[in-house]
Amino acid sequence: MIIDVRVPEAGESITEGVLLEWHKQTGEPVHADEPLFELETDKITMSVAAPADGELTIGVGAGERVVMGQVVATIDTARRVAAAAVAPERGAATELSAEPVRLRAEARPAAAASSTLEEQPPSVRRMLLEHGLDPGAVVATGKAGRLTKEDVVRALEAGKVAPAPATPPAPVTPPAAPPAPATEAGPSRQTRRPMTPIRKRIAERLVASRQTAAILTTFNEADMSAVQALRARYRERFEQEHGVRLGLLSFFVNAVVDALRAVPALNAQIDGDEIVQNHFFDIGVAIGTEHGLVVPVLRDADRLSFGEIERRIADFARRARERKLELGELEGGCYTLSNGGVYGSLLSTPLLNPPQSGILGLHAIKKRPVVVDDRVEIRPMMYLAQSYDHRLIDGAEAVAFLRRVVECVEEPERMWLDI
Repeated sequence: MIIDVRVPEAGESITEGVLLEWHKQTGEPVHADEPLFELETDKITMSVAAPADGELTIGVGAGERVVMGQVVATIDTARRVAAAAVAPERGAATELSAEPVRLRAEARPAAAASSTLEEQPPSVRRMLLEHGLDPGAVVATGKAGRLTKEDVVRALEAGKVAPAPATPPAPVTPPAAPPAPATEAGPSRQTRRPMTPIRKRIAERLVASRQTAAILTTFNEADMSAVQALRARYRERFEQEHGVRLGLLSFFVNAVVDALRAVPALNAQIDGDEIVQNHFFDIGVAIGTEHGLVVPVLRDADRLSFGEIERRIADFARRARERKLELGELEGGCYTLSNGGVYGSLLSTPLLNPPQSGILGLHAIKKRPVVVDDRVEIRPMMYLAQSYDHRLIDGAEAVAFLRRVVECVEEPERMWLDI
């Protein structure tokens, strides 16, 4: 049976994406639920699994744009059955293995197209040149009759490939003039590549944020002595109890929830001519990956313990790196936390995450001299920057909100005693 491999639906607002890479090649065995290819959309990058066991035939190459529901490959489940029947005779397991693949590849008739060296992919071309092989004598299993690296390897192992026909050397003629030196404007000084869907989406949202909101930023600083003392005192016990380290974000998530209760204007947003007031506390946490910035949301953060917050953030970060976040985890949110301090940032002005009305930027902790009870002391200090939509939030409210966050962080017992 031939089973289609389709691009999965990723949400109502997502209609297309880019097939980033294949984890398998044409002719290779695949197993159900095994990661098959990576798909990048304008909101999320995800890994798509194989729907069944069998032999893969790829129909869409890596880097090509695809639409939701499009067939990008097929899986021949009969190949799996054939492999299972052959394996016991060779003393192998009943799973599909490399040996049955080689037997089938040798038995297949050679593809009729793309037999010249110039038509092959660069990596295959290098292998053919290194071993002096004639591409027309190698069985091709790739798209449009092109060779794959596996085709060349199988041919070398079989030892049945004739060397490439010798060609007479081209006559050498002396150059009329020495080549001109490269200029600063030459092509070697620049490269171009298309923007990924996620990068395009980030760019669109940042521009939209600037164009649709009246963004203002207010600053303050927090003495992190109390938080650092608590983390040092309970680090080992917390990790033993919850299976994750006690970080900074759990303190700030709780502080933001407390401040949103105290200043509810920051927990609202503009929708046309209406003000939408949120009565829940879904906090977005910005996470940077090599694929771009994502903001998964901690749902009902007011109901989560410190341990639950740290576990969920650690899980978000791991799955963001592995491209396994789900679209629903990135949608919504009342307020966002962005920790630039992990990269060493001392101060920045974060941009709003529309349609939210506030975002808090955290920064690196630095020891600085500060005045405490009329004495100069060295304290671990962090600059905080809150950007907000001035169309909805007055300066007094923004300042009051940020001061409440500072109070909660400098005196964490406030959050536990609800004072």
